[in-house]
Amino acid sequence: MVDVVGTWTLNSMRMTLVALGDSAGGGSGREKCRALRARKTGTPLPLDGDSEKWRGAEHVTFEGRPLGGKPRRATVYALWDAQNLYLFFDVHSSKLQASVREHDGDELWLDDGIEFLIDSDRHRTKEYLPDDFAYHINILNTVVDDRGTAAGQPDPAWNGTARHMATILDDYHYVVEVAVPWREIGLEPQDGQTVIGIDLCVNGKDPATGEYDYFDWCGLPVFHDPSGFGDLVLAGSRNT
Repeated sequence: MVDVVGTWTLNSMRMTLVALGDSAGGGSGREKCRALRARKTGTPLPLDGDSEKWRGAEHVTFEGRPLGGKPRRATVYALWDAQNLYLFFDVHSSKLQASVREHDGDELWLDDGIEFLIDSDRHRTKEYLPDDFAYHINILNTVVDDRGTAAGQPDPAWNGTARHMATILDDYHYVVEVAVPWREIGLEPQDGQTVIGIDLCVNGKDPATGEYDYFDWCGLPVFHDPSGFGDLVLAGSRNT
């Protein structure tokens, strides 16, 4: 199991990487902490890896530094309905690798995969509080999840109920779809009124060199920092 010490050790390492400059990742997003609008969908979305159903959804794109001579970028789409917030990560990376198959497995963050972190109340504090939670999902569809506490630190024993599906398209390209229940977020979604804090992240390691790198939409040195999250805004129906 991942413990709190392990989580913050990882964040310390990420801070060290960022201190080395933007080439270390985490600072190369094209759209730094702006807003992503999630359009409303009329029907629940199946998690089947088919990108066609995301046509007309709004998105953000952000990049990391190359690994293994390969460019790395992610495009993330968002939609919603009365039951769920939906996210679709489309990731191009260095040659893909992953080994962790156990829920909350140790060092899953070293596998190729995505992360998203949500600040339900959009309080924008540095403390990671009970309305904040995170999912780390690798390309094997294995998850590590945690939720904030009154002490301001993540609780790795928390288990979320979001559905997710990772699909490998080729050796350098994968997608991850997620459906997060509004009951887990703790809000009743309302068109034009609901805004939550969010960050969107990608992890990867080149299998030939063992070199690890991460990058995120908001360019944060510590991902569990709601004060730096961007906004996800619920909007009306999409154009199809």
